[in-house]
Amino acid sequence: MHNYRIRTARFQITISFFSSLLLFAVLQIYFWFEPSANALFISALVFFSSFVIQFLLEANALTKDYRLLIDQLDAVDLFVKTLSTGKLSARMRTEEGGPIGQVAQSLNELADKIDTQVKSLQRLVDENVQMNARIKNEAVTEERQRLARDLHDAVSQQLFALSMLASAAEKTVHTHPDLAAENIADVSDIARKAQGEMRALLLHLRPVRLNNEALDKGLERLIQELDGKTMIRFEASIEPVPGLSKGVENHLFRLSQEALSNALRHSEATRVVLSLHEKDNLVTLTIFDNGRGFNPKREKVASYGLKTMKERAEEIGGHFLLTTHEGEGTSVNIRVPIHREAEKS
Repeated sequence: MHNYRIRTARFQITISFFSSLLLFAVLQIYFWFEPSANALFISALVFFSSFVIQFLLEANALTKDYRLLIDQLDAVDLFVKTLSTGKLSARMRTEEGGPIGQVAQSLNELADKIDTQVKSLQRLVDENVQMNARIKNEAVTEERQRLARDLHDAVSQQLFALSMLASAAEKTVHTHPDLAAENIADVSDIARKAQGEMRALLLHLRPVRLNNEALDKGLERLIQELDGKTMIRFEASIEPVPGLSKGVENHLFRLSQEALSNALRHSEATRVVLSLHEKDNLVTLTIFDNGRGFNPKREKVASYGLKTMKERAEEIGGHFLLTTHEGEGTSVNIRVPIHREAEKS
């Protein structure tokens, strides 16, 4: 942009110089036929005045054009950033015309295509929900059986450890009370972890669909069931979001289950906050815990689960964002565009 201004300024100086030089030549020709003692002075003065006036006028026009171009480019940049945040309903004004107007028109057409693809994607999810309802019921049953086996396997080692520690404490409670106290403390710690593991796995045994229940009601019931049954304090800020398709609601409910299950199993948190709200035709789901956090690049199991959640969010045209640092907790943020016109049709 700086080079553009320099080249344009040079061009304007050149135009002003040659036009003033032409006026100087015309005056010299005039004074050839009408001699005057001050002919050269007058011609030079007219040349200089013409050059300065033209240069100032052109520079002023150039400054206005430059500022207009900067404003237009800023508008294009803001529009692109708005689209990248997931607000696909935004559009640019195209009254300016010219190259920037053509770029704005092309960006609007691109936004229309992306918006249409998201609508088609959500419509496809809804059709799949309706077409595969019976198949999904069978899959849910099979998944529950698998999770029941996982529940048994996950807790069996902890129960065995509890049994061994309890037996050791019983034998040493009179002879070595300090050692028995350590064993009892280990029993308490393992029992607490086993309880969290069981509740997290039982959370997966819940239905993965809402059926005829609204998303906000389902989330409120889920939080109420978890609150008070663990050492974790659950908080909820849930707003009704009308107009969501069943496929989108089911996916968001499942994502909430997975995020809460991860918090129960891995975070060691004392506080979990779930929020659901709508703004600018975007539904935003956020699950935050104040646990130990983690490094996704190091913990491959966690990375795989988060990848699955990201893919599930993208299936409904959503945007998945994870924020976590070791010792600073974890936040999962999911934003999905709302297309109520598709629901009406």
